[in-house]
Amino acid sequence: MPILSHVLLEAEQHPADTIFKYQKGKFVMAEPSILPLRSPFSFEAGSRETILGKWDEELAKYKVNLRRGAQVTAIAGQKGAFVLTLADRSTVNAEAVVLAIGLQGNLRKLGVPGEEQPKVVYRLIDAEQYRGKRVLVVGGGDSALEAALAISEQPGAKAALSYRGDSFGRVKPKNRERLDEATAKRRIEVLLGSNIVEIGATDVTLRQGDRSWTQPNDAVIVCAGGVLPTDLLKKVGVEFETKHGTA
Repeated sequence: MPILSHVLLEAEQHPADTIFKYQKGKFVMAEPSILPLRSPFSFEAGSRETILGKWDEELAKYKVNLRRGAQVTAIAGQKGAFVLTLADRSTVNAEAVVLAIGLQGNLRKLGVPGEEQPKVVYRLIDAEQYRGKRVLVVGGGDSALEAALAISEQPGAKAALSYRGDSFGRVKPKNRERLDEATAKRRIEVLLGSNIVEIGATDVTLRQGDRSWTQPNDAVIVCAGGVLPTDLLKKVGVEFETKHGTA
């Protein structure tokens, strides 16, 4: 395989940042078998730690020219003569550009008072740090359910799960079964149709229909997904075709 002159611009401080920010010990699935890999890098199902360790070895083995903390804010030019502008205002010249961006750098915020506090985070890394804590998880996807379930298993922890929808319709059946079991055993308080109104230093205020209340709280974990980087893509010249209003 020929070695091409290249630079990999990584906005975060870790390669594979999405997997790096998964919770400790999380099992990561491999790629669908119908999509053959086009890289010498391996991708087999395994724990977060196993996969990250293997990729670190292969980054060194294949001498990947990786620049950390290099967030691209603009791309100008044309094939053979592109100029990429980074967040620190430095530039990179390139003959070709491959966009391989995700959503983790554009996390969806709640937009409520108190969200800037250190106790508010956007992913669960290690559930053990929440032992004996009162934790509110926000979201209705698999990551939210998995976070709430992991916290509910910690000694002395009190886990609550807030979701604005009226059901968890897009989660894996196994996660829903585990949540139903944990709810029946009163290990998790499930608050469907609810929204956070304000986050205080030692509490959080929620609204559910016409009812509002404040409950004690030590930590908030927001698992609300990401915002599509459409602004950057449109500036680059990517066009979006909308067929169903919000596609």
